[in-house]
Amino acid sequence: MTEGEVARAGGASAAAVLAPPPARIRAGGPPPPPRGPLPRTPGGGEQPPKARPAHWWSLRGVGPLGWALRVVLVLVVAVVVWGVAGYLALSSAVSASNAQITPAARKALTPTSGLMLTTPTNILFVGSDARPGQGQSRSDTMMIMRVDPNSGKVKYLSIPRDTLIDSQSCPTCGSYVQNQKINAAYFFQGEAGAIHTVEKFTGLPINHLVVVSFDGLSKVVNDLGGITLNNPTALKACLYPGNTHVSFPRGTITLNGTTALQYVRVRHCDSDIQREERQQVFLSALKSKIVSVGDLWKAPWSAASLVNALATDMSATDLAQLGWLEMTLSQSKKDHWVLPGTPQTVNGGAYIVNDPVKSAAVKRAFMGKN
Repeated sequence: MTEGEVARAGGASAAAVLAPPPARIRAGGPPPPPRGPLPRTPGGGEQPPKARPAHWWSLRGVGPLGWALRVVLVLVVAVVVWGVAGYLALSSAVSASNAQITPAARKALTPTSGLMLTTPTNILFVGSDARPGQGQSRSDTMMIMRVDPNSGKVKYLSIPRDTLIDSQSCPTCGSYVQNQKINAAYFFQGEAGAIHTVEKFTGLPINHLVVVSFDGLSKVVNDLGGITLNNPTALKACLYPGNTHVSFPRGTITLNGTTALQYVRVRHCDSDIQREERQQVFLSALKSKIVSVGDLWKAPWSAASLVNALATDMSATDLAQLGWLEMTLSQSKKDHWVLPGTPQTVNGGAYIVNDPVKSAAVKRAFMGKN
């Protein structure tokens, strides 16, 4: 093609048309660049190739929103892992604890009509004072905890262990406990006997049972790093098993595993009623420590440690509901009661003779019927 023909063909550059063909690519060499013009932008300029999109986990080029979304995702995953691991730890401890409750005790309990989160529930706490190597024992503590989401309260009602059971105070309690202290029910009939006797003596339904080993609680308190509580009454040089004496000032005190056990069991300086009040204060402080904000992250493992010191019919789901209600419901000292009675000597024995009139008023308040 002549230069004139080139000009007539469209004005293309003669040099471009007459340029020799590209040299053949040597074997193994890089491929030639793509022929043809680059994509053009609406303004007429050439558009650069599109960058490959970054992976979702990449931090390259993310703005504040990207950072926030990734942080939220990490937190959600951490919470899920924490919840699953905590639930598994609690569930394992609960399985062992459930195995210790007898079939007769389960049969003696009164079923509830709904979930604990929505239904008032009465839980009987029985403290065992068994010594090492001892089989049957009398109950050291009998306390009903009422979890009432309707009123938004957690309440406590203690029954003095020396309360006299006779045909007048409880004609249907059974011959095995007649003319005995109420703590004998656990000795003669075990868990089921304690449930039957408390239900018939108080007229209150018992929905769940917790049997507490005070020796096991000593380890729990140490695992928690001790607990702090407000002691309502001073104790000075009180005789304690092992021929020792213990003292606790009134007001704020901090207990370790050993002193906590002494605090809830010592009984030779004051009345049985005051002892029940101390046990209520201790139990409330213990639960508060487990679900405190500062220790909330380890609450499932702390609860599992506590469950290892218990025998209970409650499932892991029941205990999870109880833990939530413990954090959200009101717990006031005015909702702590002890079933009233008068210390008396009967047939040479020291008893608490129940006051039926005052007790009826206390039970109405406890059940929220005033």
